Amino acid sequence: MRIPATLQHYTVPATVLSDSRELLRERGRKGLEAVVVWVGDVVDDTRARVAVAMRPGQIAYRSAAGCAVEVPPEALSELIEALPDDMFVLARLHTHPTEPYHSEVDDTNMLISHHGAISIVVPYFARDPLELSRCSVNELRHGTGWVELTPAEVSRRFTVL
Repeated sequence: MRIPATLQHYTVPATVLSDSRELLRERGRKGLEAVVVWVGDVVDDTRARVAVAMRPGQIAYRSAAGCAVEVPPEALSELIEALPDDMFVLARLHTHPTEPYHSEVDDTNMLISHHGAISIVVPYFARDPLELSRCSVNELRHGTGWVELTPAEVSRRFTVL
């Protein structure tokens, strides 16, 4: 089974949001960007359930030019090998030091690359509780690239329990 390109709705436990924030904020306290992924299962062609937040191996950079974070290929391989059967990386979340936006570096960082992949940028190194309405939530559309979802689309497509 693969992740269907037709996913339109994600159910996310509130505990996954708080776990994600803690995993991201730990590095943010040091002034570094961080990445976590949401792992879960596909319910049907349009719905998925997020089960857990995981922080893959990563390298964070900070210089006069700014911050960045990357997941090296070997860390990505380890993450994929560690996934339980029928579980997938459904979304990538990472932090920025300022307002959330999907940067050019984010556009080329293909931790996930399937059509419909979700990339969420969390502002201010995750210092505040993680609320999707305060993030930049983006969807990968092959042929177009990463497209930021509107607040109404985020509200319709993500249910936090």
